[in-house]
Amino acid sequence: MTVTTTESETELLDGVHESPMGTGEAAELAEVFQALGDPTRLRILSVLDTACVPVGAIAAATGLRQPAVSHHLRVLRDRGLVRPERRGAYIYYCASSEALRPAIDAARALLADRSPR
Repeated sequence: MTVTTTESETELLDGVHESPMGTGEAAELAEVFQALGDPTRLRILSVLDTACVPVGAIAAATGLRQPAVSHHLRVLRDRGLVRPERRGAYIYYCASSEALRPAIDAARALLADRSPR
């Protein structure tokens, strides 16, 4: 199927200098946003913001039961947002990228911008 644009559509696109995001990249990014869209997972990530922490400490900090923390960590790990590190008998979880903090801060700024003034 060939998509044609009319002259008026072409004029509207004159100000657009970048190509839209590719379908594959958009799908991957949507999975990351889906993982970040859960309040419990955001709370867990806030615990991992400055240090690598074992599951039991995450449970204690958030007030969640350990099986729930493990479930959410699995989702975050599958999306590449956290990584496990074995330290002796314990597995510590760490934020997988320093880019995570600015991304969450940007989302917080969006939230602040939409609040009535």
